[in-house]
Amino acid sequence: MKFIKSGSALTLRTRMLGTLFLLPALLFVGATMIVPIGWNAALSFATWNGMGAMKAAGWSNYATFFQDPVTLKGFYYSVFIAVASTAIAVFTGLLLALAIHRVGRKEGAFYRFVFFAPAMMPLVVIGLLFTFILSPDTGLLNGILRAIGLQSLEHAWLAEPGIVLWTIAVVGGWRFSGFVMMLAYTAIVSLPGSMFEAAKLEGLGYVRQARMIILPLIMPTIRLVTMLMLILSFKTYDIVWAMTKGGPGDFSRTVPVRMLDVAFRYNEFGYAAAISVMLTIVVSLIIALSRKLTKGNVYEY
Repeated sequence: MKFIKSGSALTLRTRMLGTLFLLPALLFVGATMIVPIGWNAALSFATWNGMGAMKAAGWSNYATFFQDPVTLKGFYYSVFIAVASTAIAVFTGLLLALAIHRVGRKEGAFYRFVFFAPAMMPLVVIGLLFTFILSPDTGLLNGILRAIGLQSLEHAWLAEPGIVLWTIAVVGGWRFSGFVMMLAYTAIVSLPGSMFEAAKLEGLGYVRQARMIILPLIMPTIRLVTMLMLILSFKTYDIVWAMTKGGPGDFSRTVPVRMLDVAFRYNEFGYAAAISVMLTIVVSLIIALSRKLTKGNVYEY
């Protein structure tokens, strides 16, 4: 009986010590995330120009949101870019990881560095770089198309309403594909080599190994990178601003761009807060939907 009491006291002291060590992190998270989120939610029910006194506005900011065509179109643009760039990044990253897994160790290290390098570059730098590459007159892409006789495929990639969203999505997907590649490759090399040896004895080629062994076993990693890519892709301010500034017209004015315009150009901070709350809800719903769509069996090995 004394032993049980002593063990219980030890467990209590261990928990208290663990809580004490976690307290600084909890305070930091609370000060940098929970408090701003709560403040933003409260601000969405008020009107404030950033200088004067705040006034209660009830649900008027949300009513304005559903009647604002520019903001609603911005949500469509943000969802389109996020979903398209995530699909491109995950698909390309998985292909690169599977291909690098087949080459030698030294060559693989070189390819990993090359393909991961864009993920280390700031999005603003990548956006400015592609404004030169995609320039309609002096850009590298149209220059290559002209050189090989494909003038019919030339476009003003950042100035045509039907193409600009795809262009931004492809650039964003290319930028993050190296990040997906690195995580997927790490998951692949952690698989037991005996599985691949048994597959070779059964006469399975690498394509069938990837489809029947590798992809099912690394599905938790695929779900993880899909969630991360969706979250990162919804923050489409820096690359959009660097490449198009929301143009042509409003055809690439995503929610972050629109939100900052409303707050700092029109001084409607309450309405901007309401937009951010709605963006959080939409992102949460899309992430929950994507988790359900990518849900599968978890295999142990």
